[in-house]
Amino acid sequence: MAADSSAASASPGPAASSASTAPRSERPSSPSAKPPTESAHTSPSHSSSSAPAAASGVRRICSKGQLTLTVGRMDVGAGNVYLPLILTNKSSSTCTLTGFPGVSLLDSTGAAIGDPATRRGPTRSTVSLPPGGSASTSLHTLNEGTTDTPCRRSPAQIRVYPPDSFGAMKVPVRSFRVCGGVFEVEAVGSGTGT
Repeated sequence: MAADSSAASASPGPAASSASTAPRSERPSSPSAKPPTESAHTSPSHSSSSAPAAASGVRRICSKGQLTLTVGRMDVGAGNVYLPLILTNKSSSTCTLTGFPGVSLLDSTGAAIGDPATRRGPTRSTVSLPPGGSASTSLHTLNEGTTDTPCRRSPAQIRVYPPDSFGAMKVPVRSFRVCGGVFEVEAVGSGTGT
């Protein structure tokens, strides 16, 4: 079962407009308390990175316009299903990601399928993304038939709010279905997670 790995670029349109009407629980969170903008923010350093932005105590949060979203290869085993989501910096400047993204499944009309993903595991250190650099998160659910709880219907897309962003990105998905009443997302970490 291979997942669709086509990229979805962050372009204006339905993805951007859906951000303002998304339920609060779907929005990402991180240690920063203020809504982000594309400008630099001052925040406590969460990383010992030697990058100039981190060294000065100022970090430039990755905006959806700086990122591309792709789906990695699904990992199925021992009753669990994991699906990596990969965020790549397509801009010409370094930016950072910290915390959990907001993730929902959408049907072909753009309507949400069930509740957004819940958080799984601890928050990780801030990830600094140089141009072309990638960070990833992983979605978790159970294999069909593992529990008596029925599966949700199959989504057409995954909607992702990067950490500290109120703008959503969407990516097509195949062969991923939430089952067993479990739909979780991990904090963003460095690398592609594949």
